[in-house]
Amino acid sequence: MEFNFKNFSVQQSKSPHKIGTDSLLLGAWTKTSAQRILDIGTGTGVLALMAAQNHPTALITAIEPQIEAFEEAQYNFKESPYSNRMLAINTELQNFGAMDKYDLIICNPPYFQNSYKSENAQRNIARHTDSLLIPDLYELADNLLEEEGLMNVVIPYDLEEDHIHYAAHADLFPSKFLRTLTPKGSFKRSLISFSRQNLANPEEKEMTVKDQNNRYSEAYIKLTQGFHDRDLSQ
Repeated sequence: MEFNFKNFSVQQSKSPHKIGTDSLLLGAWTKTSAQRILDIGTGTGVLALMAAQNHPTALITAIEPQIEAFEEAQYNFKESPYSNRMLAINTELQNFGAMDKYDLIICNPPYFQNSYKSENAQRNIARHTDSLLIPDLYELADNLLEEEGLMNVVIPYDLEEDHIHYAAHADLFPSKFLRTLTPKGSFKRSLISFSRQNLANPEEKEMTVKDQNNRYSEAYIKLTQGFHDRDLSQ
């Protein structure tokens, strides 16, 4: 099972967490001057690969605790045009240590809490917070982030307050939001860029991903057009 992008392809037959709109949004939205990037819970490696495309000289480290997903990400990195700048490591965030800190951390974290679990244990780990609690995510990321660094995440909108609360305990504060809307106008996802600056008025934007006819919006197409190998307006 292969997902083709404009500049690279992603195998995703083994990973329990397939490529979805969340990762595509976060990967396209994240454009910085970072030179050392960490992707927490890389899964197929798609976020790390998008980061490599958006940051042409950056070194990318991607950690993944599940061996099947790790092996798939490792393969995808090797087959990409960015292979000499990418490193996959099979580890949990709780056990990960680095000699140097990162100026950008990206993460599409597990987010289901106290909800029904499937019989697929690997999929549960990828999707549920049991293996990486929200407070732990920010506490551990804080130790890996440069003083002037950024941490970008994509989460369900209804968990926004929880993430902001626990990030603040790690002295990380929102500097920028992009909130996605359903066709009916309700909030669905929050993309948040955290920094160590406690801004009074962080930047806030909204985007509808698809309309009521299941067609991608112009805003989504414009944001992701550098990655897709096909015309999403068709």
